[in-house]
Amino acid sequence: MNPYGNLRRSQRHVQRLVAEFNADERLWRYLEGKRRLRRRLYPRMSAKLRKQLDLLEFTAARPLQDCVGRFWET
Repeated sequence: MNPYGNLRRSQRHVQRLVAEFNADERLWRYLEGKRRLRRRLYPRMSAKLRKQLDLLEFTAARPLQDCVGRFWET
């Protein structure tokens, strides 16, 4: 089933990318509490390490991207 059946073919891929971006934004905001707690518990942690841990946690929480069967429409 195509959830974007009301859109033209050229706009469906763009809309799918926008939906994925919005899902990532929601997940990043959801994980904000954990980031704040980590900063409060470990105040001397370097900014570089904090950023790496944030991105690692975000990557682990994201669903896997299934690129099998995705065709580019021209």
